[in-house]
Amino acid sequence: MKYEERLGKLNGLSEFINGENQDDILLVLDKRYGEDKWSIICAVMHWFRVVENYLCSDNLLKENKVDNNWGEVYLYVSAVDIVVKGINDIYKALKNKNGIHLFYKENDIFKDSKKDDWEYFQNIRAIFGAHPTDLDANKNFVVATFPTPYNSIVDRMKGTTKEWDYYTLLWSKNKSEDFLQESFGFKFKDIDRFLDKYILYLDELYKEITSMIKDYKKEVAKKEIEKNENPMVQLEILRNEDKARLNSRYEYIIDILEVLISQIITDNYNREKYEKYKQENIENVYLLYEIIQNPEKENLLSKIEKVIYCKEEKFTDISHYYSKLDEFWNNEDMEEVLLKHFKNRIFPFNNNIKNIKELYCLVKAYNYYKNM
Repeated sequence: MKYEERLGKLNGLSEFINGENQDDILLVLDKRYGEDKWSIICAVMHWFRVVENYLCSDNLLKENKVDNNWGEVYLYVSAVDIVVKGINDIYKALKNKNGIHLFYKENDIFKDSKKDDWEYFQNIRAIFGAHPTDLDANKNFVVATFPTPYNSIVDRMKGTTKEWDYYTLLWSKNKSEDFLQESFGFKFKDIDRFLDKYILYLDELYKEITSMIKDYKKEVAKKEIEKNENPMVQLEILRNEDKARLNSRYEYIIDILEVLISQIITDNYNREKYEKYKQENIENVYLLYEIIQNPEKENLLSKIEKVIYCKEEKFTDISHYYSKLDEFWNNEDMEEVLLKHFKNRIFPFNNNIKNIKELYCLVKAYNYYKNM
């Protein structure tokens, strides 16, 4: 995988969890697990951004540096480790598998007979800087000396090398008349392949989450919500069901519908003109019932929003006042200002309007009629 493609795949995690399905992802993670899995995914995404500049193995074989380019090599190995472990942590979170890592027992990359690729890479990381003087996975050889780009002409001529790019010497812990050591190295292309294998698995994790969302919504739909002919009673039932099923996803809609249906319009003429809009919102209550009963029908929400949120704003010249009215519960102190400001602006309604709630309903109705 080319470096640019690698970064594109890693950035895909951010696009996936912050995209149009974010609410569903948050919901299913909350409902399925007792612990906070969302934080794990977000932390992984943030670390992807931190290490993305270090995930390229090109130009890491400069022999003219005092440290044999060890600093850049170790940053690369550590960055790979962070990405691989991050993806593995998402896998464990979704599968609830705390002890087994992804691709357990697979050794198709480094092809070691005693260690799978995960364990072998951790060995590379330990030897080349994580804890080179305290190696606990190498049996007799427990200390690593300084690393260097591999350039042994003698070994290459004898055919005893694995054509490493980078290598070091492991020293024995056992006393002996002969100084015991063993060479150990790696090829950057192998680590790249190891990294890319995990990165490509992100697509499977996305499928897993998407499948979890679909399964949850199907399960929720099996439980029938109580129906009631009184729209205000029905809204209260829906409020409770929305909280239990969908973590109050539609609470804002329920709040608005309650006001638009229950608010008393004091003037007889205004009340008569408002009635059609009120009936539209009573129908919306039972449309919302369908959405909460069957969460997969969330596309129906656009029909409700078309009534309570008009696409074309008819108050563009006074948008500040309209926004204050649209949040009337936070702006009751502006009641007189808003009543005065909308005076003679919401035909066919007259100016016999008693309070900010009534004004809110009539302005909503005016906007809806205009957009019809």
